[in-house]
Amino acid sequence: MTVPPRGAEWKIRPVGSIAEFHACEDLQRQAWGFGGDLDIIPLTQMLAAQKAGGVVLGAFSSAGRLLGFCYGFIGRRDTGELIHYSHMLAVDPNVRAAGVGAALKWAQRDAVLAQGIQWMLWTYDPLESLNGYLNFSKLGVLARTYWEDLYGQTSSGLHQGTATDRLLAEWPLSSVRVRRRAEGHRDVAPGIDSARPILAARDFGGSLIPGQVLTADGASVSIEVPASIQTIKANDPSLGQAWRSSTREAFTQALSGGYYVAECQRHNDRTFYLLRHGEFPDDTAQEAT
Repeated sequence: MTVPPRGAEWKIRPVGSIAEFHACEDLQRQAWGFGGDLDIIPLTQMLAAQKAGGVVLGAFSSAGRLLGFCYGFIGRRDTGELIHYSHMLAVDPNVRAAGVGAALKWAQRDAVLAQGIQWMLWTYDPLESLNGYLNFSKLGVLARTYWEDLYGQTSSGLHQGTATDRLLAEWPLSSVRVRRRAEGHRDVAPGIDSARPILAARDFGGSLIPGQVLTADGASVSIEVPASIQTIKANDPSLGQAWRSSTREAFTQALSGGYYVAECQRHNDRTFYLLRHGEFPDDTAQEAT
């Protein structure tokens, strides 16, 4: 079982009482900045999913305050294989740097593996570099699917300014790759230095702007994303839209050309996705790469 980091002042357990489920509703508003309740996952849905095999876990302080929670439900691939779809993770902004989110994901993995399910899936914005680094470098997800404007317009302040494009993260829960991540291994070779950059930033008047999208070829390619897309959107909305357009072109071209997203790495204070060409490693017994 994966345990929280040493010194963590919280306990992760299933959300139980009505009051705790209401606290999950409140935390969604706080963490995601939703402007109305239409985008909130309600108590009734989370409770029903939990009763039907879904997972709703909370990280609670020693005083019983909810610091974060995750919510997911059982789904099925086109092949008929059962998967767990992790739909919501919300962490109190005051403890966002304390590792609560990662600890919740590892606890969610334990709960899903106990059900005999080998894959967990969720979507996230690939322009959110911190989320990308958590998903790939720390958790060990893989990705082969890019959805354009998946949710359309929402009331979240985090979603304003660009279309809600998403990568579908696929987490092979019992693979050697993920077990190594659980042991603390991070970036692995071959790294960014050996990849052909098909999208990299260039300096324009002190601002990093996306360069030209190049044709993907070779064993591995890289796609750069900005350090903080939220800062860019706030300061220069047109530049935020340019990053969305360029990364969309780069990801869709590469993924349709036989690449999959294997890593998200930091290199010289910049963030790059590493994509590899070849068959998607969908065997949960795969060797670490």
